[in-house]
Amino acid sequence: MKLLSLIVAAIFGLGVSLQAGTGAKVYCWAPHLAAPILLDSHGQGIGTYAGRPYSYKILGVAGVITLGDQCDGAFPDPADPNRRFRKGWWIGGLGANTNIYSSVKLQVNWAQYYPKRLEVTGDRPGATSGPVRLYGDTWETNKMFGYPEVTLVFHLAGSQDSAIPNRNPSGYFYVVGEYLTGPPSVTGKLNVTSETILRGNVTPVGYSINRSGGAEITPPFVGYDKAGEVVFPSSSK
Repeated sequence: MKLLSLIVAAIFGLGVSLQAGTGAKVYCWAPHLAAPILLDSHGQGIGTYAGRPYSYKILGVAGVITLGDQCDGAFPDPADPNRRFRKGWWIGGLGANTNIYSSVKLQVNWAQYYPKRLEVTGDRPGATSGPVRLYGDTWETNKMFGYPEVTLVFHLAGSQDSAIPNRNPSGYFYVVGEYLTGPPSVTGKLNVTSETILRGNVTPVGYSINRSGGAEITPPFVGYDKAGEVVFPSSSK
């Protein structure tokens, strides 16, 4: 399994200054990964090469993301018992209260971003998305891009996503999908309603097909229970 550490600004010309080790602690996973990948800096992107699978189908994204206490251009108010965020220092003290944003988004094959992302907006440290599962468009990568190679890139929000991004969010993000290294085994049975077939008579024939493979894999996050996720179907916003 090949991991590619990406300097997103340099590759895509976004003009974003990335800072390493800002205290973020967001673990990301997708079907084909043996272990999660850690995003430890806001604005960071890390990619993983999934090879040339027979099929890679993306159904949605899931997880939980929670705001930390450090931001670009805002600070928790030490005089507020809830430590709500206020904008940067002004003459005489902190500025007005403000909301802070963070998210994780998925980029596929260096090209398109999956339309659903895990995100949170809040006015204080500890604001959280809660555990959610967001189903969206079904992406079959081979059909979408016309070639079998698959690369997934996990991006943690930076200044290109919000004027005041959170520097140290925590949580888990994973791809809800199906990864098949080879074609699934197809079995089935044929059903004939009569033991004898007479010429000129109609004999109904039925069949059933059992498709194996593609079972959902549980993300390997320590202490994370997907049973608590709130599920949003693809029709929900």
